[in-house]
Amino acid sequence: MVTFTQEQPQDAAEIEHLLDKVFGQTRCQKTSYRFRDRVAPVAPLCFVAKDGEKIIGTLRYWPVQIGPNATPALLLGPLAVDGDYRGLGLGADLMDVTLAACAAHGHQVIVLVSDLAEFYAKFGFEQAGPKGITMPGEKTERLYIRGLTPGSLADLEGPVLPFAARTLKPRSAKVRSVKRKAA
Repeated sequence: MVTFTQEQPQDAAEIEHLLDKVFGQTRCQKTSYRFRDRVAPVAPLCFVAKDGEKIIGTLRYWPVQIGPNATPALLLGPLAVDGDYRGLGLGADLMDVTLAACAAHGHQVIVLVSDLAEFYAKFGFEQAGPKGITMPGEKTERLYIRGLTPGSLADLEGPVLPFAARTLKPRSAKVRSVKRKAA
């Protein structure tokens, strides 16, 4: 019997083995992995599919931000299902379970990189390029986006950036005071 549960710390090695099996050991050279480097996945949104105690599927989400306003978003992936279990709808089941978790936790925007447009379109994902959203180093036609709440994609544009990335300006010796009006 297949069950879907939140990923646990003790699942990490088995998940990495599954990802290597599905995508190969060079998977970490992909552009999207730069956005996962030294950033923990969003634990409450990461799920595994298990057949008994064996992990046969996994789906994780990572924090990213979009555009000059650093709008919080999630980077979906990787989604992987063991080859012996493909064709059973487990990838779609993982998508359903995790998208519900994303919405329940109040997330509003999800991006992903894929060549499987038809699969992700079933879950409401559309190409991000026409909306003015890009990912540095990635082909625009491989980037997809989905808003989880009405209007969450309105006025959203710019590059997808790693979590907490900032355009840092050199600090000057002068300290400026900034007055702000009380809210």
